[in-house]
Amino acid sequence: MADPANDQSGYDNESERTEVPSSPDREEASAPADANDGGTDQDTTGDEDISSSTSETLTLVDAQNRAQEAAEELLDHKFEGIIKAETADGDGWRTVVEVVERSAVPDTQDIIGRYEIMLDAAGEVTGYELLERYRRNDMKEEL
Repeated sequence: MADPANDQSGYDNESERTEVPSSPDREEASAPADANDGGTDQDTTGDEDISSSTSETLTLVDAQNRAQEAAEELLDHKFEGIIKAETADGDGWRTVVEVVERSAVPDTQDIIGRYEIMLDAAGEVTGYELLERYRRNDMKEEL
């Protein structure tokens, strides 16, 4: 009878261990962290540096996405497309987007607005400007 009681208590302990896997994992994770304090601290610091530099550095795709979002938020017109995206002097991006300012039938008579949207390195809009308006049918040289 002592053996089954011991076995049940052993199973109870195992079920407790199974029910709380995060506690032993956290202890195990903290144990190596304690053993490698220097390495873990450096890794954590490195991760923070990487994440902060990543958040400060905007990729081309991120800049395009942010320019589209900004155009939709700032300009009360249907977004047509991004025709230019380049790094600006210093940190940031210069993008040129087009929006449909007035729809017409036929669509060749739509009025298109071409806007420059400036973004800082974090993707925040620092300014925008209307560059020109034209009919969709007009022949335009690209910037």
